[in-house]
Amino acid sequence: MSLLNIQPPAHRNAPRGTSEVAAARIAGHAPSIRERILAFIRDAGPEGVTDDEGESALDVIAQTYTPRRGELVKLKLIVDSGLRRNTRTGRPAAAWVAVEFAVKDSERGAL
Repeated sequence: MSLLNIQPPAHRNAPRGTSEVAAARIAGHAPSIRERILAFIRDAGPEGVTDDEGESALDVIAQTYTPRRGELVKLKLIVDSGLRRNTRTGRPAAAWVAVEFAVKDSERGAL
């Protein structure tokens, strides 16, 4: 079983019956979406990718992209880089990087 082949959770803050249906429908697609997101973030290198940039570049809606990115964080494959960039609407957003590009806190102070 691939590390990226995990079952998406149903969230409990949505109206009854909606999250479970959504989780079941995305389950078969989630691993390939996670793989696309992870590859895109890795390709971005140390500059990373905001959710807004990833959603736009990969043509994935926020309701699909953000949970998959969150799963990659839980799998410890990506981390918050500490960098912030504005979204298309001008709001600051975290740039996510693959762990191999993460700057350690001790290195961050030396910059």
